[in-house]
Amino acid sequence: MQVKELNDIINECRRFAKNEIRDQALEADLNPSPETVNTIWSKSAKLDIPSLLLPEIYGGAGYPALCGALVLDAFSSECAGIASVFAHHFAACMPLIDSLSDSCETYSTRIARMEGHGASPAAVIFSEEEGDGELVLMEKENTLMLTGITQPVGNTCRGGFWCIFANDPIQKNGVTCIFPDPDKIKNAFGKETRLPGLKINPFRQLHFQDFPINAAEIIGERGKSADLLKTTRAAFFGFVSAMAMGCTRSAYQKAFAYAEQRYQFGNTIIHHQEIQRMLGAMLMKLQMGTAGYTRLFSEERLHLPCSVPDPKLVKSCCTDMALEIILDAVQIHGGYGYMHEYGLEKIMRDVKVLQLLGGSNPYHHVRAIAEQL
Repeated sequence: MQVKELNDIINECRRFAKNEIRDQALEADLNPSPETVNTIWSKSAKLDIPSLLLPEIYGGAGYPALCGALVLDAFSSECAGIASVFAHHFAACMPLIDSLSDSCETYSTRIARMEGHGASPAAVIFSEEEGDGELVLMEKENTLMLTGITQPVGNTCRGGFWCIFANDPIQKNGVTCIFPDPDKIKNAFGKETRLPGLKINPFRQLHFQDFPINAAEIIGERGKSADLLKTTRAAFFGFVSAMAMGCTRSAYQKAFAYAEQRYQFGNTIIHHQEIQRMLGAMLMKLQMGTAGYTRLFSEERLHLPCSVPDPKLVKSCCTDMALEIILDAVQIHGGYGYMHEYGLEKIMRDVKVLQLLGGSNPYHHVRAIAEQL
């Protein structure tokens, strides 16, 4: 896509976020309401945002994943919780982009037309390789069964489609992508996980015990979705990175504006060298984080050692830098930074949860090296 097209999307989404999200963000954090999300979701459909990444042949907009990340950046600048609803939905749509199966056409068309379960945000579940969060698909008495307990999952109670990646022993390192019946999956719901941030988006674990799966619910060939999992997870990490930068873009702007207005020792504090140093460091991290996540969606690769961006490390870097930026923004505000009406303490809580989405950052650091052994 041309830069002009990308900027048009950014500008349109920033206007939407300002008009439809900004005034509700703080209240939605204190009193999360499904109606708030449903209203914003329905209005976003007028801009084709729910079907942004889906193929044009199925009624979608056909835009690349980078566009989804830019939308999330714009939305997160007003409310990361709302943006996280779209992030999980976009990730769940990724397996539908390149597949030409009849089931993919069915799911994509319903989302594009906002019909049935397609009228609500979708959810995505990634199985871990082993231990907590591992999901296994196996055949028992000629019936496919899904077993395991997930990590906390977003977009529960929304009523949309579910995209599940499960380990499958049908072959070595086998992975199967499943779109189960949304009406049946409610039977696997555990208690809601009360997270400190992203409160508008309910998270909960799902408990699958011999959960029946129909062959028609499998996307592609059974056991051969490892590459699809890799692509979808990489996109999700990019989406989380974009949300982190969107959050802190707002925090930086709040800190800069406050420093221009706050007087101390006869002058506004933005003229104090230490405040300028802090704002400069915040801006540096914000710009480098933005460059990092946008680079992640580029297909161009340089022939330099250690130059290809690892999605999980990009997510780790962006969310860690985001927390550093928001901490400095709070410090510049002084005691006001901890007051809810200023919005900074909400951003801090949201960023802490973003650090955990898709796995904790220290875990990803270890995995990045372990995978090279």
